[in-house]
Amino acid sequence: RIVADARCPRCKLEEEDCNHIFRECSTIKDVWRFIQLSWVLNNAQDTFWNWLTWVFSRGTTEQCRIFCCGLWTIWTNRNKLVYENRQTTARDISYKISDFFAELKGIEEKKHILADV
Repeated sequence: RIVADARCPRCKLEEEDCNHIFRECSTIKDVWRFIQLSWVLNNAQDTFWNWLTWVFSRGTTEQCRIFCCGLWTIWTNRNKLVYENRQTTARDISYKISDFFAELKGIEEKKHILADV
């Protein structure tokens, strides 16, 4: 589906680019706050790549894993909004990120248990 409107499908206020999708949209700012990662917004790196590098250089391993789950969930949620018109709240997105992280953590723990057998 071709999208004619370049504005953010969530807030409809700003032009959508990587920085807006993951950092500047008011809904996404709430998501980072809800999952206790609001510190990722405390940097005004000029490019998306520099911002990612900054986050990974400052976060703990667990914070970086949650951050990656956040990026993935925000992106897939954005696509559901654009292509399926499925609107989701910041709170619901944060729950999905937490669930996704818990699932990955569970897989990691099972992997260690199986390795010990």
